[in-house]
Amino acid sequence: MILVLDDDAVIGKCLLRIIKKKNKTGQLFNNAIEAVKVLETEVPEMVFMDVFLTGPDGFTFLNELASYPDTMNIPIVIVSEKDFSSYDLSEYNVVATLNKNMMKPEDVAEIIDRCTDKK
Repeated sequence: MILVLDDDAVIGKCLLRIIKKKNKTGQLFNNAIEAVKVLETEVPEMVFMDVFLTGPDGFTFLNELASYPDTMNIPIVIVSEKDFSSYDLSEYNVVATLNKNMMKPEDVAEIIDRCTDKK
């Protein structure tokens, strides 16, 4: 399962559509609190997320992931209007950043291929 954390429903649904085309399952959450709850029962294969969310921000979620051995190595992709490409986010296992205004479906698909088992 690929977790999508974004309070922009349009972006979230677009990401889910691409995930489905890659024969993966996805779950969309619009806030960090609900996304953390799913971690109690399932460890996602990877996460696409915005960091600017309603309620607790995405860094709260990233800190939660980084604090547990079974979730600290999940590949994270930051999807934001802000350019995070010059930030060192390796402590959160961020493998890529995508700009919401410039990303293309093939960018998302390529990252999924690179970071997940392609079976």
